[in-house]
Amino acid sequence: MVVKFLVMRIWFVFLVFSVQLGAFAQGGYLTLAGKVMDKSTQKPVAHAYLGMMSKGTGTLTNEDGQFYYRYPRIAADSVIVVAVMGYKTFYQKASAFATGKEAEIMLDPAMPLKLDSGFIKRFEARNLVSDALGKIKKNNPQAPYLLNGFYRETLQQNGEYVEIREATVQTEKDPRPKIEIPEKVKALRGRTFVSENRSKTMEGYAFPNGATIVTHSIDVGIPEYLDGKNLYDYLYEVDDTVTYYLDKQVYQVRFRPVSASVKAARNGTICISAADSAIVRIEYDFTAEGVKDILSTSAKDKFFGKTKRAPKRLYTCINYKPFMGKYHLQDYRLLLDTQFEQNKTQLLGTIQLQFVATEIQKSNGNRIPPTDVLVDTENFSTQTVPKYDEVIWGNFNFVIPSNAMRQIVNSLVK
Repeated sequence: MVVKFLVMRIWFVFLVFSVQLGAFAQGGYLTLAGKVMDKSTQKPVAHAYLGMMSKGTGTLTNEDGQFYYRYPRIAADSVIVVAVMGYKTFYQKASAFATGKEAEIMLDPAMPLKLDSGFIKRFEARNLVSDALGKIKKNNPQAPYLLNGFYRETLQQNGEYVEIREATVQTEKDPRPKIEIPEKVKALRGRTFVSENRSKTMEGYAFPNGATIVTHSIDVGIPEYLDGKNLYDYLYEVDDTVTYYLDKQVYQVRFRPVSASVKAARNGTICISAADSAIVRIEYDFTAEGVKDILSTSAKDKFFGKTKRAPKRLYTCINYKPFMGKYHLQDYRLLLDTQFEQNKTQLLGTIQLQFVATEIQKSNGNRIPPTDVLVDTENFSTQTVPKYDEVIWGNFNFVIPSNAMRQIVNSLVK
């Protein structure tokens, strides 16, 4: 009887191993590609999350609404979720999508809920923000974790892409108190495109620590500009409409500085879930004075050789998504516009930084050794082959380059 049980046990293990091996032999991953569009306007929906929220994996649509998502074959019966603020959430099993065909996913706009004017007058918006900040430890993870993600840093010259740096990265977060290095960023693989059309006027115009900037989030604490007494540096007003995210009501609280004396001041919106007071989005522009506070603009620093520069706009948008009962960083975007002038010729330089979390994993806080931490992106290898080949990313998810980004390879063709 014991022998029979052991034989059956060995056969079961062999069978499971064979099934798993067979799955990977047939291709361990499946892909879903296509476009997300607004059902009413037929226009593409940019920056929409698409993935398996229950698994903690996903990607984002690009500026043209296009996406490309890889997932394990064994997860084919899991539900694909498409979610973005202001739209009804789309749900469909991965196996229900037609094999070999690009998917066209139509999102229905969520009808915003109009708030009563009397309620608006009585509403204390600052208390709503204060309550949300006070619940960060409840709503956001407090144990170490690791995010796999995709990082992109672009430079535009008068609207044309002239430099693109891309990488698959890992960022490790440790929200626990008294941790000297709460966040670490490691590049797994990366590359750079530099157009032959780039002007020397913008030489040295970059964010060397861009990857570290856009992997930061409220997961490790309250934003410093809203922490403690800083909360009272702003006036708050709840918007008269309630929007939706993941089919749940979301308050939109607009904030602006109480006076011009507020340092690094911002004008923006904090989106707070009505169900659990979780912050699901923070979006803001720095004021004109705030831009000067953040970026050094003394008379000496305004000039690079004979080139004059003047920062014009600094914008940030951070989105969060739920996973296992906690809200994690979904994506972070930053944009900087700067006006350059040399010999009475002007051009606009635009830097855009983007990080998209593509997978959430557990961590002990030491998954990324200090020796592997990414300092800057200047060491990424330069792409010299005139094509935009995404095979480089292997099984990591990434954000498809927009059609405008792909034009950068045209300058590499000799």
